[in-house]
Amino acid sequence: MRTTGAVAPSGSALARRLAAPLPAPGGRSPLRVLEVGAGTGTVTRALAERIGPGDRLDTIEINPRFVQLLTEALRTDPVLAAASERIRIVPESICETPLPEHGYDMIVSCLPFTNFAPDVVRSLLERYLTALVPGGHLTFFGYLGTQPVRTLFAHRTEAARHRAVAAVLGEFSARYGGGGGGSVVWRNLPPARVSHLRAPQRCVCAAGSDSFGQRFGQQ
Repeated sequence: MRTTGAVAPSGSALARRLAAPLPAPGGRSPLRVLEVGAGTGTVTRALAERIGPGDRLDTIEINPRFVQLLTEALRTDPVLAAASERIRIVPESICETPLPEHGYDMIVSCLPFTNFAPDVVRSLLERYLTALVPGGHLTFFGYLGTQPVRTLFAHRTEAARHRAVAAVLGEFSARYGGGGGGSVVWRNLPPARVSHLRAPQRCVCAAGSDSFGQRFGQQ
């Protein structure tokens, strides 16, 4: 449940929604993208379709079986093979992988946050926001209906942990997501809510180091 956390791979509609903040190639600066929890590569493909010749996509996956599938897909899947020289698979846990400060323009997290302890979720979100350039984009998702189910069937301690995680996610969404509740992708099994956060804007004085958000009109 901590390494997969899903009953089925993410659907293509959910993958496209998660990748949506990444502008298609053409007329923009090269971007650095991080995907955490690639799984079988559905979201990786959606990102690969949108990265350009100068872009880089780092994808972190801890499950050895999924790493094997992704590595093979870089050779056999037409979309991934076309972008394989720009994709790097990192076979590690995100908890053990150092992230460079302001190292990414966009981060897509597919981790099962509701299966983690609330302090771990808070730490991960803080690390993501620190790793983004000012104004950079973070997207992640959660399945609908999990809290009522756990309240009914889970142990009281487990239900309390789930509520605490939901509170952390709600806090970060309110602070960095403009107060919106995210968007629901109904064409997924199960349906999922996608959250979109933005890293805080800061004054960037170094020449040529403009942020993702500044480059694309505060999308």
